[in-house]
Amino acid sequence: MKLFKYRLLNHILFWIFIFSFYTAPRVAAYGFKFDAFLNVIYIPLDIVTVYFVIEFLIPRFVLKNRHLLIFVIGASAAIALNIFISHFIMFNIQPLLGIWTKKSPFIYELFDWLTSSFMIVGTATALKLFSYSYNIQLTKSELERKTVQSELGILRSQVNPHFLFNVLNNIDALIFEDKEKASNAIFLLSKIMRYMLQESTHEQVKLEKEINYIQDYLELAKLSFSNQEFLQFRFNGLANAHMVPPLLFIPIIENAVKHCNKQSETPGIEIDFSIDEENITLQTSNYVRRNDFKLPYSGTGTGLKNVEKRLKLLYNENYKFEINRNMDKFEVYIQVPLKDYFK
Repeated sequence: MKLFKYRLLNHILFWIFIFSFYTAPRVAAYGFKFDAFLNVIYIPLDIVTVYFVIEFLIPRFVLKNRHLLIFVIGASAAIALNIFISHFIMFNIQPLLGIWTKKSPFIYELFDWLTSSFMIVGTATALKLFSYSYNIQLTKSELERKTVQSELGILRSQVNPHFLFNVLNNIDALIFEDKEKASNAIFLLSKIMRYMLQESTHEQVKLEKEINYIQDYLELAKLSFSNQEFLQFRFNGLANAHMVPPLLFIPIIENAVKHCNKQSETPGIEIDFSIDEENITLQTSNYVRRNDFKLPYSGTGTGLKNVEKRLKLLYNENYKFEINRNMDKFEVYIQVPLKDYFK
């Protein structure tokens, strides 16, 4: 209803403008006399012609990209009929109203009528096509936004099973080795699950919560290592005032933990997370077995592949994502801006 009101108002303003455009010079010449407002007789003809063109011809023969020639013929015929009727009114109806019109050469009159008709119909047609193009662009943008959100939702949902699969494997091993550690692992897993259920469906979350989630995961991961110093996590910066996409960084950290060589020297896994005024930077480094050639895209294809897809959807080209392998060391570097990642 609101849209209809605006559309109606736009059409009313258009016809007020057309009427004023032709009436103002006559008012300036003749003053506020009936002769000056003579266009009130011809405006209904212009209205019929314009709406025949923009509401009947354009939707059927222009917007559907077919029979453009029929549109041109139809519009020309409508304008010709408008001129014929207007000419008849001028020399047959106006005199009955006491308003006489001086007859000019036919070519001059025809040119004058054609110029006027094409100006009115052409302007209305241009506005109609602009409105259509604008609405199409809005619809396209909305579809793209929904598509992006849908794809992000799918990618987030793919992170969760991958994460759970790794964690449950660790807990399964701990149950037979140390029940207390297994109990602690279940507690940490419950915190992680609560975060995933409550926050991961949002478009953005507090960075502070995301980091706490990462730290819970790393505490859980450390339980599977005999040496607690094997995994080192360093954090620099302030996180309490920023928002980020949920579960964006955890697959990179998961990858470092999952594919590390536990027989390597300490520290076998190094994770550096830093925040400055403009960017968030995550850098992971872990030792791997030299014969593990499946990295970085191993297993089912989730993890790092999903991270790259999400980065492209969220940040377009405004991000850095680098993967390097040097002999037995595997490194991932990611940098994203702090603000305006949803565009």
